[in-house]
Amino acid sequence: MNIPITSKTNTTAGVNSDANPTAGDCSHCRSKETWLLHHVRLRGIYRRLCTCCVLRLHPASFCPLCFTFYDTTPPPPSKRLSCSNCSSFTHSHCAPSQSPSFAFLCPPCADPNFSFFHLDKTNNRTIDKKMATVLLCAAKIAACSMAKAVVVARAEAERRVREAAVCRKRAREALENVALVAKRKEVESVEVSGSGNLGKRERDGIDGTVIIGSPKNVERIASTEIGKNNGIANNNSSVHLQKGLDNGNNTEKKPSSQSNVSVKPEGVNSLPRNP
Repeated sequence: MNIPITSKTNTTAGVNSDANPTAGDCSHCRSKETWLLHHVRLRGIYRRLCTCCVLRLHPASFCPLCFTFYDTTPPPPSKRLSCSNCSSFTHSHCAPSQSPSFAFLCPPCADPNFSFFHLDKTNNRTIDKKMATVLLCAAKIAACSMAKAVVVARAEAERRVREAAVCRKRAREALENVALVAKRKEVESVEVSGSGNLGKRERDGIDGTVIIGSPKNVERIASTEIGKNNGIANNNSSVHLQKGLDNGNNTEKKPSSQSNVSVKPEGVNSLPRNP
């Protein structure tokens, strides 16, 4: 398998590459092999690591000799050897027979210059079966890490959705409360202004200016009209009574006038007399 040759990027003089890694560098060892970088979530941080750094930072996820990925759990204690320097687990059948179990060291801990994935610096670089196995193991570790990251991200998104729903409910209740308080204040201000205008109108009515809009002024005007009507009716009745009295007096006076009429003697003598 041929590996594409990548050109190294030039760094600006005076800039520390360890403090300012570029987007194509490994975030742990600053490797320039961009096509070998894996996306990994390590301790809650998303990072891009090369194959060697993925394996070094996940020693308990694979066997350092056969590069078998421990998908769920490592082998049982009877079939594994634990490194006395790190958390690596090695198959018992993969470890050298002369190595004691109480002082076993995995290959990365036993050799300070050990490298999981080593490429030649020549122009024609190829990957053999062992390197392909190492690359596949690192890719499985990265995939498992990102799968866990997806679960964590989904749980975080659901939690934020619930929090947003609670905040939205609180905001709606707060707005409703503010609207209710504003409405109460508006009603109170209208009542206060109405009572003030009513008192002013009553005072104006006392001073002599009649304001039709005041309820007391309306009652006053109505009572005045009723009094006027009653006065007119009383005057009419007194006039009619006076006329009636005058007519009675005239009637009484008529007989007295008739009694004063003189009777002629001829009329009296002409009346028949009884024998």
